[in-house]
Amino acid sequence: MPLYELADGSLKPFNRLRPGPDLYEQEIEALIWSDLEAFTGESLFPVARQARISGGGVPDILALDEMGRVVVIEVKRDVDRGQLAQCLEYAGWARLTNLDEVANLYDGRRPGHQGVEAFFRDWQDFTETTTPVTMTPQPRLYLIARDFEGRTRSALDFLQENKLPVTVVPVTIYEDPAGRRILDIEADHEPALPPGLSTASGPKAVTVNGRRVTVLDLLGAGLIQPDEAVEFVRPRLGKRYEAVIHSDGSFRLPDGSTHQSPSLAAMRAADLVSYDGWYAWRVPRLGGTKLHELREQYVASSERVHAF
Repeated sequence: MPLYELADGSLKPFNRLRPGPDLYEQEIEALIWSDLEAFTGESLFPVARQARISGGGVPDILALDEMGRVVVIEVKRDVDRGQLAQCLEYAGWARLTNLDEVANLYDGRRPGHQGVEAFFRDWQDFTETTTPVTMTPQPRLYLIARDFEGRTRSALDFLQENKLPVTVVPVTIYEDPAGRRILDIEADHEPALPPGLSTASGPKAVTVNGRRVTVLDLLGAGLIQPDEAVEFVRPRLGKRYEAVIHSDGSFRLPDGSTHQSPSLAAMRAADLVSYDGWYAWRVPRLGGTKLHELREQYVASSERVHAF
């Protein structure tokens, strides 16, 4: 589908870029590593990028969800059968790994923040627990690509139809004549769940009519206000952080930087330690109500409207 910018009463096209596989994979992978929530729709704990795992292989990105499931994220320009098989092998490794092995792979986002000790400290912060959440042997797989070959696409459909935890996220880069770029992330869906798990115990992505709920939805519904002040306190350290939510849904931190997702804003505020921003940020005006509680109110009101 072509993309246009509406400017001065005319349509200005954005052209779909067709970069080589190395350029596409490096650019997209770096963006995903910096903001997992933007691509997956859920807050994940980043473990490592390009880590060498036991038995051979180098997954693009390894992460954990809040229940201790390994999330393998593979970024390819085009996914063929061989690459799909490789991704499934990584999922096989994830099924057998343990928390100590994952801790040894930990590569935090800031210098000197790697290794086992840093992993357990940051993992406890992320899960807001005093003891580390243990591993759950039900890994999940994200495939992020520009295109999927016909038979490979059919194989992925088969895996998803049989409720296997594989999530496909098509991502396309567009560029206008002035060199400005747009990233089209076709990810308005809930991540696939492992068999036997309900949505109550699954990832925290929340949707209404198949579309991911965003901070903009809360603004549009009047649940939060433009230039709303929010804050969160790190449970273990007691440190307090502040931000302001703009009318476009972005978070402005005291240093003047702005971030689009709640989790990225929380991570940047807390010295690059990962947090689920929906559960971290509170609204003082509303007595400390968390953003995720306002999100639940929005979903409930939307469901009532569509029930009539």
